[in-house]
Amino acid sequence: MPKHKHPLARLQRINDIFQTRSSAQSVVKAEALAEELGISLRQLRTDMEVLRDKGAPLEYDPVLKGWRYTPGQYFTILDNLPLTGEDLACLRIAVETLAKVNHLKNFEQLPAVFGKIHRAAKKWMGGSGKVVGKSVYFDPLPRYDGGKHLPFFLEAIESFRRVEFQYQPFHADAPKTVVFDPWFLRHYDRRWYVGGFSHDPAEQFVRVFPLERIEGQPEIIGYFHDKPPDYDAGSYWRYIYGITVPPKGRVEGVMLEFTPLQGKYFLSSPFFEPFNVVESSPERLVIGLNLIINIDLERKLASFGADVRVLAPESLAATMRRFFEKALKRYA
Repeated sequence: MPKHKHPLARLQRINDIFQTRSSAQSVVKAEALAEELGISLRQLRTDMEVLRDKGAPLEYDPVLKGWRYTPGQYFTILDNLPLTGEDLACLRIAVETLAKVNHLKNFEQLPAVFGKIHRAAKKWMGGSGKVVGKSVYFDPLPRYDGGKHLPFFLEAIESFRRVEFQYQPFHADAPKTVVFDPWFLRHYDRRWYVGGFSHDPAEQFVRVFPLERIEGQPEIIGYFHDKPPDYDAGSYWRYIYGITVPPKGRVEGVMLEFTPLQGKYFLSSPFFEPFNVVESSPERLVIGLNLIINIDLERKLASFGADVRVLAPESLAATMRRFFEKALKRYA
């Protein structure tokens, strides 16, 4: 076994081993434990003394000739183990990331909870580190009403319940009734979507609904059991940028030409993977992707303006030309 060089990690590992063997007839022999940790018996005795000083209920059974925790007693050393500077950095990033969901219903208390974690970091650093002020920032999230439906749909998905709700499209004057088998929740572009099978006779396919346009309270109306045979959850998003899956969409080869500067931005943070670099030169970057073309991809390409050009397929290039011609008329 690899040697556990970090003393704090070693203590935690020893504690974990004893916690999993806490019955009266289960002991750990010193030789086997030292081999497991990759340390000497002398080092093991020192580590066990440290654990005992911290309150670990260690006891030796002379009959079974091994060590164990006193049956029925539980011990944790987490509160007594200071975090390293690297540990603290990871924790602070995680705290700031998770705190971004505080705009959702039932998560409003997260900032206060994470504030307590941040203040406790000085103690976890064992007095050797200095806790600094806030230094990690994210884009502010707008108020999002759709979050109130997350608990309902999560429960419906996990219990295979068919639902009914009122959905208000932007292009319609009145909401429509939707009968739906929810299969997944997806977050994209600061919105939450519920995806699944639509029972609308005009649809009868997998589609997604943005939660903020669901009016009133969704209702449970039954159970669902079977999914369409052509639906594969593992590959559903494989060829999709964004959230929209066209009913008759098919995978196409897309070739994009970036300006040299924009190409560097793309390579450092691709908006879709996998991709192939077809050409990389001082004049341009050409990449190839396999995608189902949808409106989300078209809007993404439009956001690059003159810094990207669609080389293939011609149908997508024509769509982008019409988009920019229409945009130019608005400025004429």
